Amino acid sequence: MRKKAILIISASFLVTIVYFAAFGLRTTRLVTMQKLVERNVKLGASPEDVIRFLDSQRLEHSDLIKPDFMTLGGRSYGNQNVIVAIKRHTVRALVWGEAIQLIFVFDENRRLVRSDVFPRYTAIF
Repeated sequence: MRKKAILIISASFLVTIVYFAAFGLRTTRLVTMQKLVERNVKLGASPEDVIRFLDSQRLEHSDLIKPDFMTLGGRSYGNQNVIVAIKRHTVRALVWGEAIQLIFVFDENRRLVRSDVFPRYTAIF
């Protein structure tokens, strides 16, 4: 009876380790972040409004920048006014990780015209 209990506990522990290695622990979903941005940051907002929102969410972010060349998430942001932000460690697994990248694009009048939210994956070796 004791050997059977030890075997069951060991197998459960092993399954748990394999699960977290493969799937990790999620702290924030991409859809949740997209909805948060949609509710709190409206088109036409100023860079200052966006930065206040990002600060209130404690997200790392840049100031308003205009990079010569920048491609993120399969989109080009070169020669556009953007604020780049990131929420790190939205998934923590033993062998990989995820962060959520936010890009806010502004027109020449410094008004928000678009926001993009997408995942960024990293391998941990």
